[in-house]
Formats: sequence, structure tokens, C-alpha cells
Amino acid sequence: MAKEYKYLYQRMLDEEVIREAYKKLRKGKTKRTEIMYIDANLDEEVRKMKEMIRNTKPAEIAVEHPEKAYVPLKREPKYVNEHGKLRKIYMPEIHEQWLHHVIIEILEPIITATAYRYSCGSFPRRGAHYGKRRLERWVREGKDIRNFGKIDIRHFYDSIRPEILERELRIRIKDEWFIYVIMLCLQGFKKGVPLGFYISQWLANYLLEPLDRFIMDKLGIRIFIRYMDDMVFFKNAKKDLQNAIIQIRMFIGRRFRLKLKGNYTVAKFDYEKKNGKKIGRCVDFMGFKFFRDRTTIRKNIMISATGLAAKMHREKENRRGYYRKHITAMLSYMGWFTCTDTYSVYLDRIKPLIRVKQLKQIISKLDRRDKKHERMVERALLCAA
Repeated sequence: MAKEYKYLYQRMLDEEVIREAYKKLRKGKTKRTEIMYIDANLDEEVRKMKEMIRNTKPAEIAVEHPEKAYVPLKREPKYVNEHGKLRKIYMPEIHEQWLHHVIIEILEPIITATAYRYSCGSFPRRGAHYGKRRLERWVREGKDIRNFGKIDIRHFYDSIRPEILERELRIRIKDEWFIYVIMLCLQGFKKGVPLGFYISQWLANYLLEPLDRFIMDKLGIRIFIRYMDDMVFFKNAKKDLQNAIIQIRMFIGRRFRLKLKGNYTVAKFDYEKKNGKKIGRCVDFMGFKFFRDRTTIRKNIMISATGLAAKMHREKENRRGYYRKHITAMLSYMGWFTCTDTYSVYLDRIKPLIRVKQLKQIISKLDRRDKKHERMVERALLCAA
């Protein structure tokens, strides 16, 4: 039986929780006007946030100041092209973001306590590189990996039904007011959870926990990684994989009213015969391409990285400085090259165009300047107090 959690709403009113949530919210946003204003009036803003939470309760519960309750704002989506996919992003107001962080400050230990070990994508320190290391270890061990299956849930975020999410939350969370605040944050979205909300990725992962247990316990699949709604699992027998996909489709249809994409894959994993002939397919997952003897990068990521290097080289030749966003993006791309078998591409198409060491020095200087600015702001706040 699942452990039950109570009195979570009371924890939302704890000033330490509210301050810790704000500390996480402001990371990387210290130069934004609204953050600077909150920094200058932090004690008052914490008090207002506590008042807002205290007065945010179901309609049948009398509150002292109903006008101070949280009211979801109407939002216009922003469309972002991400690796060829057009995504609809919603940007919440800063106090809404703060409330989301307060909720996750309480929910995070509850979700991570029972989450599948190799569920990646939104948990801290469980990104694509974490999943990559685990998958490569399984490939090196070479047990039960003759064939693989790869599936993806169709329009996952847009297809999550709030009433089903609420039902799943109620299984473990026995606090009506806390659930009310969570569902109030999603008000205005008849179907789906909005991309851009900090709570969305956590709630989506929580929703799929029963699926992880079903795959591991009921289907008996031990080599399995989930990256949000993308899943890869291995078995020696193709029949077992095909049956698993049928069972998964039925499970998510009955329990969550979700559907799998029609382009699922069941194939022989990359293999070299004794005569040297290559058969099977690589696993294209989390931006990587996994073979038995190497790991490379997905083509569109490699093109983006080499294209950015060429663009930065042209800027330097024209005696123009680099944009900070280009430097951080380039250093981020370097992570893909340093942990995969693509060093020759780096030598041919990136190293002649840019100096990575110089980019690191620039970013280090900018980071030190930002930290100095933050210390000066904090000192000014302490003096004012």
C-alpha cells in the first residue's frame, strides 16, 4: 500500500519553505526587474506570499481576506521551434512561479522517494547524460539486449487530463487544500498540463510512476529507461517486446486515457556477425545514437553545433564580439562531444574555428561579475534591514 501524506498545506505556510522556494526561483534571474524588486522587499514579499497561500482555499471554506487569494491569470502561449518541433509554451507571472516552487519544494521528496531509478528528464542530476551512462553500461554487459523496443506517448503534455491527474494525486496525498492549490494552478487548461510551468514536468513524472512499476513488475522488463514520455527497453525475444507494447498501450489507455504514437519501434539491436557484416539498428534516444561499440550524437544536434561554431568564427573575423547566449550554447554543445565518440568531428569542424578555453574564460569572468553584483545587492539589503 502506498504511503499517505497529510498536512502538506500547513507546510506551504512555513516561511522557511517559502524562502527556500524563492532562492531556487531566482537562480539565473537576478537581473530581471521583478526579481530585483522582490530582493529589495523580501520580508514584505514573503509575508504577502504567505497571506496569499493562507487565503487560497476551496470556495466552501471561509477565509479572512478572500481578495488576497491566488487567482490564475489568463495567459497567451508563446510558440518555440525546438529541433523541428513547434512547442506551445506558457510563461507564468513571477509570483505564480514562486507558488509553483513552493508546491514542488513539498512535492519533490514525495515524488523522488518512489520514482523509478532510471526515470530521467526532470529530476535533479537525472538528465540525458545520467541515462546515457546507464544505457552504455547495459550495452557493455551484453545481457538480454538482442532486441529493443522504443515507444513514445502521443502529445503527452497536451493529453493529460486534469481530473485523472487529480485522481492519481489523491491516492497518496490526503490533503484537500493542498490538492486544491495544485489544481488551481492548472485552471484554465481543460486538457493537458502547460509546458513552461515548473510544476508540469514534476506532475507528469508523478503520473507515469504506475507505468514504470507496471513495466518492471508485471511485464518483467529489467533493462528499461524512460526519458519523460520516451521509453526504451530491451529483451532477447522480439515477441516479448511486441507483447509489452500491446500491454503498455492498454494500460495507459485504461488508466490515463493516453495513446502511444504509431511510429513505435521493435528491432534487432546493432550487431556485427563473425563475417564482419553489420545487422540491426542503433538506439536513437535522448539525443544520442547508441551502438554496441560506440555512442554518437543525433544528426540535428551535430549540425546545430557545427553551424554555431561557423557563425561565431564569422563574427570574430568581422571583429565583432560574441553574444553570451552563443558562448553558453557552444560550451553546452561541447558536453555532447566530450562524452561521445565524435571527437574527430570536433577536430575537423569546431576546433579550427573557435577556442573553447577562451570561451570558458569569458564565461568565468561574466559569472564572477554577476556574483559580485549579487553580493553587493545582498549587502545593501542587510544594511537596509
